[in-house]
Amino acid sequence: MSVTAAVTGPSTLWYATRGTGVVTLILLTVSVVLGVANVRRTSTPTVPRFVFDALHRNASLLALAFLAVHIATSVMDTFAGIRLVNVVVPFTGTYRPVWLGLGAVASDLLIAVAITSLLRRRLGHRVWRATHWIAYACWPIALVHGLGTGSDAKTTWMLTITAACVIAVVLAVVARATYGWSADRWPKHAGARGTAIALSALIPLGLLIWLPSGPLATGWAERAGTPNSLLRTAATVALTSPASHGAAARATLTAPVNGTVRQGPLDGGLYQVHLSLTASGPKLSELGIRIIGQPVGGGGVEMTASRVELGTVSDPGMYRGQVTALQGTNIGATVSDSSGSRLQLAARLQIDPGSGAVSGSVTVGP
Repeated sequence: MSVTAAVTGPSTLWYATRGTGVVTLILLTVSVVLGVANVRRTSTPTVPRFVFDALHRNASLLALAFLAVHIATSVMDTFAGIRLVNVVVPFTGTYRPVWLGLGAVASDLLIAVAITSLLRRRLGHRVWRATHWIAYACWPIALVHGLGTGSDAKTTWMLTITAACVIAVVLAVVARATYGWSADRWPKHAGARGTAIALSALIPLGLLIWLPSGPLATGWAERAGTPNSLLRTAATVALTSPASHGAAARATLTAPVNGTVRQGPLDGGLYQVHLSLTASGPKLSELGIRIIGQPVGGGGVEMTASRVELGTVSDPGMYRGQVTALQGTNIGATVSDSSGSRLQLAARLQIDPGSGAVSGSVTVGP
């Protein structure tokens, strides 16, 4: 496997898209749970009904706000080439079109609910209530969209959030469906209640069946519809030029490097590429670069994490940081020491896939 990778994480917009997507799912889950609970006009001796109404409304409004930011950052980030029409008209994009299209469906439905809520008095309660039920369809569609499109589906924290959201909704639906159920009398709307319980059980069951062969399986990025140009090339991220700190940061130095590359699988279907390099001449001669990501077809990894260390023979981890740009075997990184002094690295490497030998040059400067 080569070091060729698609950079999926260094961009601020990319992080914003991921973060707002997760927060939107959490808020939508809270809204659905409160909505299901409030069907019976829930209240307690200490918490009146209007509190539940306000929480439900505010959670929904916050979900819309984060959804707007999620859409904006997705369009502004040029990596995946998502256009505004792709987030409005479902299944029109080239980046994971099915899974991105589900996100467009969910957002369109949620926006429709918001608009009809604003026009509630003009539409009438019956029409508004019928439309408002669409919100419950938004949640599973948004959940599958996030798992199919997002790059964090395999991470423990994302799986934990997903499981918590699913459990919360299932418990809310079951509690609502069994409300007033007793052995001595047949409940009102028993058929609808039974259908609701069955549908709620299908959600976790469907995820347990789909996830191992879908987002959690090796090669999902390619099978999900990621364009080949993104699987095999890199999105170059502009390196910043922070103020110099210390003598080491005031000089720019280019030196030849040699070393080896080690690679292999990790838990969770991830793959790592570890470069161990030695520069000829400078005091900061030891350079280690570790890239972790999902393997993609044709060789390479879709990078999700990285670690870079630069130092001396006696202290190889004097400077530590992350990869900030990756294009083929050209690697950019930012590292800093314990005092906050920062350096920029630019490595231009050649790798012999047969022997694992690495050669090339590295430039270090402010």
